Amino acid sequence: MWRVADEAGTLGIAGQGKCRDLATRRRWLAGSTNNFGLIETMSESKPRLALDMYVLAQGVRTGIYRVCDEVFPLLTASGRFDTRLFYRDGDEERAADYVDASRLDGPCHQAPDHRPSDDADILLSPFGVAPTAWLADHRVLQAHIIYDLIGVNRPEYFSEVAAAEVRAIIDSLDEHTVIFAISECTKRDLLAARPDLSPRQVTAIPLAAGAAFRPCDDEAKKVAVRARYGIPAGVPYLLSLATLEIRKNLEHVVDAFVRHLEADEASELHLVLSGMSGWKLERVNEALAAAGKWRHRIVLTGFVDDEDLSALYSDAMCFAYLSRYEGFGLPPLEAMACGTPVICSDNSSLPEVVGDAGLMFDADDVAGVADAIGQIARSDAYRRELAQAGLQRARLFSWARCADIISDTLIQAHERHVERPSNRRRHVLAPGALATRYARPDGIVQANIVDYRNGSHGPHFRRFDALPATAAKGTWPLWIDALPPSKATARTEGGLRTRGLVKSGTEDAPLVSYITVVRNNSRTLARTIESVQAQTYANVEHIVLDGASTDDTMDVVLRYADKLDYYASEPDKGLYDAVNKAIPLARGQLICVLNSDDWLEPDAAEIVVRRMGDGASAAMLFTGALVQVDDEVRDWAPAFVHPGSYFTCANDCHNGIYATRGAYEKSGPYDTSYKIAADFKWIMTCMEAAVTFIYTREATVNYSLGGTSSDARGHSMECMRVVAERFPLLSPTDVAGLYHCFYLFAGVPDLRCFPTNRTEFLRDLFARHVSDADFMQALGWVSMDTLQHPADMSPAATAPRNAPGARQLMKIALKDVLRRNPTAFALAKRLHATVRR
Repeated sequence: MWRVADEAGTLGIAGQGKCRDLATRRRWLAGSTNNFGLIETMSESKPRLALDMYVLAQGVRTGIYRVCDEVFPLLTASGRFDTRLFYRDGDEERAADYVDASRLDGPCHQAPDHRPSDDADILLSPFGVAPTAWLADHRVLQAHIIYDLIGVNRPEYFSEVAAAEVRAIIDSLDEHTVIFAISECTKRDLLAARPDLSPRQVTAIPLAAGAAFRPCDDEAKKVAVRARYGIPAGVPYLLSLATLEIRKNLEHVVDAFVRHLEADEASELHLVLSGMSGWKLERVNEALAAAGKWRHRIVLTGFVDDEDLSALYSDAMCFAYLSRYEGFGLPPLEAMACGTPVICSDNSSLPEVVGDAGLMFDADDVAGVADAIGQIARSDAYRRELAQAGLQRARLFSWARCADIISDTLIQAHERHVERPSNRRRHVLAPGALATRYARPDGIVQANIVDYRNGSHGPHFRRFDALPATAAKGTWPLWIDALPPSKATARTEGGLRTRGLVKSGTEDAPLVSYITVVRNNSRTLARTIESVQAQTYANVEHIVLDGASTDDTMDVVLRYADKLDYYASEPDKGLYDAVNKAIPLARGQLICVLNSDDWLEPDAAEIVVRRMGDGASAAMLFTGALVQVDDEVRDWAPAFVHPGSYFTCANDCHNGIYATRGAYEKSGPYDTSYKIAADFKWIMTCMEAAVTFIYTREATVNYSLGGTSSDARGHSMECMRVVAERFPLLSPTDVAGLYHCFYLFAGVPDLRCFPTNRTEFLRDLFARHVSDADFMQALGWVSMDTLQHPADMSPAATAPRNAPGARQLMKIALKDVLRRNPTAFALAKRLHATVRR
């Protein structure tokens, strides 16, 4: 049980954030061409921000505690959120004590026993995995602060319990979580550990030293602090402040200090090691024992109270911090803010913090550190120079700036979140569990029928018989920059290419080509064109082929003539004939066919370039789509494609597929004898040609239902034709029976050959064609993909169809399946209406 303290912010101005608001989406759904893109918008009401008090309630004053103690009051005082404080069972008294003593103010009371989204719109977790009820409520926007990945990358520095907690936190993040990383280094480490996450969802929030950290000129205070912590009066000292644990590499600080004294025995320098004891102290203890005659010069103060830190820093001759790994490294920044020269290791995030204002060394360079200590000890001028550089560097960091970045990011993310599709779900398996259960020996997690990570590659499937030649080698695609001259028909053409402005791509910045074929669709074409123009990734091109429209479509094209890379208008023989003409015009390394009534998400090309960065030369990326069904926006995640997809029609959005040139060279052209399902046949042809399939749930396109794809019966007939052509051994009755067994639209009227007993039908089919390896492979995959073992079904689910309540249960189950497939859901509704008429 979590508890809540309500607090209405009263200071500051309500924030503005850039997002595509609901009004803009509605205009685009209606085909409006006005005001494309990211617009300034003011929320009508403040988002309800729940601050997880877990860390502050524990009261352990680590760096994580410091972050919460500084940032939470600034967020509550900003006036941009309706803030409430959540804490967990057993933390009531400790949380109340903190609230009473801090700048956080508000009565604490028990949260109502209902859904978390009834209490909050956003949950900001500073540490620890959020409660399951919060993670499961998709209406709550999850936000999490990540400090480092030491427990993942260097588990030897953590206890197993602590490392497991860090792994659990990293594993709890999904593609919708707003993530704050306390340094660019931590952001890089996180994306390396979780490549399925997007860089755009991770925001770096540089920390700060805080107002209390400044040069202390109060000599009486310095004397008192020395006395309190056992530091001899009147002697210079080298300070190192950190938890005394193996990662902090304090043994090398001790070694460098001893080496300095042995080089200059007249030195009066002492070493002060401050901080509470941590994990694995053996090396520190060994170094202390080896200090020999200099051991009495080393002072261990234990934990130092916050109010004493500025005096402790300011009174030190210099500060040494040789940690082997830091998510940020607050102590060096605090030292610089107090005017204390810093000697620091040059790994992880520390260069981001110290910059050129300190002396940086390899963590094992004891000799170099000892020499630096000597330089500072011998020269007051050098010490003052370093102190001044540190002060200037520290001024670049601010808790207010940190809180502003968090506020701005949460406001913008929340405005996007309110448009979140209603059917989005968390992964079947968390990424860590996927890696544990399904990773190959090389660590790569392949896409599979259970689940996949964003960016997962699918396996190649062996075709047992000979792959038919889909096109004579060298005839398609012949890559060209303009349509060849034609005397048969009149043609209008233009665009940047016709003026000599030809784009190209590089390995680091590939060109993304968008192909749009259109005929008589002036209503929404502008929206499609503008969505390409508005891409956050710069290197894109757009080719538009018009099929000799008789409405105002070409007027729209000409309106964008100076932005389109190439356009032409001439008669064609249908949709896929036009696509086959358009594909060879693409100069990009990545090619997408974008319908004239669909439009891109602003970061579509950026997502694609990231996910395809290490793709094979012949590869296809399947991305997510957003679909408007009635008044709801639904998420359409790519279906994993396997040989059995022949019998389910590969539930993937063609407009969300990006193919390389090599993929088209392997697949050949679209089969123009199909009017609706040529894209389905092309996908399966690519699979059998060993094109590498890559998957991501990230939405790149907004897909509009309607057009030829809404002809459910025609679509079904063509899908069955694909099966019949691929497996000629099957009779028409066999093909229709497979359709009724596995395809989502099996209820289409006027389709005959419905098996009276599907189990017996499939067993008979298996027995008759067991010698055909390709068919056995396809049947095996689709059977496993759709398997529901009777022993795992409830009695209600296995009851006869005419049992009381069974029909309603079946409708609910079918609706649940269809909701995960938006196009199927919409078509099923149309079919239902047709049957009722």
